[in-house]
Amino acid sequence: MIIMALDAKQLAKLLKLRALGWSQKDIAEAIGQSQQVVAYQLKKLREQSMKEGVDNVFSAALLGGIAGAAGGFALAAMMFEQFTKKEE
Repeated sequence: MIIMALDAKQLAKLLKLRALGWSQKDIAEAIGQSQQVVAYQLKKLREQSMKEGVDNVFSAALLGGIAGAAGGFALAAMMFEQFTKKEE
């Protein structure tokens, strides 16, 4: 079985819908993928969050998908820095 990776937009939507309590089946329909793909991506996100921390993985996934996680971390750090400077 070949598991297709989700693009950043699909991954962000998966995270939002799961946070709202949607089932894997409903998420799969909403993002145009199979339920197996959704289950696999959720499993990978869970495993990665146990290693790297929930906040880091969540931010990276929303910013650029798992494939762009390293770049997402850097972008998130820059955005956070700029946001906190505005608050001061």
